[in-house]
Amino acid sequence: MFNVAPVFAIWLAWFFTAANVVVTKFATPYAASALFMLVSCTAAALCFSPYLIKNNGWKLLFSRRVWPQCLLMATFGTALPMTIFMIALNYTTPTNAAILNQFEIVYSLILAYFLLGEKPTFKQILGSAVIVLGVAVLLWQAGMSVQLKGDLLVLGCLWMFQLSHIFAKKLPADMPPVLIAAARAIFAIPVLAVLTGALWVIQGPQLFVPGPVLWGTLAFSALCNYFIGNTFWYTAIRNMDLGKATAIILSYPVCTFLLSVLLKQDTINFYKVLGMVLAIGGAYIVTGIIKGERK
Repeated sequence: MFNVAPVFAIWLAWFFTAANVVVTKFATPYAASALFMLVSCTAAALCFSPYLIKNNGWKLLFSRRVWPQCLLMATFGTALPMTIFMIALNYTTPTNAAILNQFEIVYSLILAYFLLGEKPTFKQILGSAVIVLGVAVLLWQAGMSVQLKGDLLVLGCLWMFQLSHIFAKKLPADMPPVLIAAARAIFAIPVLAVLTGALWVIQGPQLFVPGPVLWGTLAFSALCNYFIGNTFWYTAIRNMDLGKATAIILSYPVCTFLLSVLLKQDTINFYKVLGMVLAIGGAYIVTGIIKGERK
C-alpha cells in the first residue's frame, strides 16, 4: 500500500507514536475518551476501505479463521487501553504517559513466565528493575497530586497491549501488514460503540465539542496514527530486524518530551529526565537480551 523503505517506515511510526500522545492530550477537554476513539477508528476504517475493497481485504478480515483473533487484538490493543490512556491524559502529562509505557516490557516478562513458562534471565530482571526504578521516580515526583491518578491509570492498562500481541501472533503469517493495521481500527469499532453506549446510559450524553481543535486532533489520530503509523509499524517489523525496530521505537518518549515542552504541555525537570533515562535504559537492557537470543 505504501512503497517505502523499512527504515523510513519505522522512523515515521516513531514520530507518529510520539506525537499522538501529545495530540490526544489536546483533545481531552473537547471529547469523552471512548467517543473520541470511536470516531477516530471509524475514520481510520474509511481510510483503509479503498485498499480493502481493491484487494478483497474485507473478506479475509471477516473469515472464520481470522476475525476472532482480530477482534481480541483490537479490543486489547486499541479499544480498551487507548480509551483508558486518554482518560489518564486528563490528569497526567504526555511525557509521563510515554515514559510509563516502557513498563509494558515488565508485563511481557511476567505474562511470559506465567503463561508460557519462560523464566527471565538475570539481565532481563535487571532491566526490569531499572524500568521499575524509573517509574517509581515519576510516581514519587507526582506525590499525592491528581497526576498520580493519571500515572496509575496508564500503568494499569499496559498489560492489555501484551494480550493484544499474543492474539496478533495467532494471525496468519502471510497476512499483509496493512490488513493487521486495518484490523486494529476496524474491530475496535463495535467494542467502542458498546462502551460509548454503556457510558451514555450511565453518565448521560458524552462530551463532544466540535471545533478546529477537536477535528484537527481526530484527523491526526485517524490518518497519521491509526492509518499511516500502524501500517508503517507493521511494515517495518515484517521487513527489518525486529531488534533494530524495537530499539528505535523505544526511544519515542524523548520525542514526546520535546514536543510537550515545545507546545507548553510540560516542563523540563530533573525527575522527568531521570525517570525517562532509567525507563528507556531498562527497556534497552531487556530488549537487547531478547535480540541476542534471536540471533
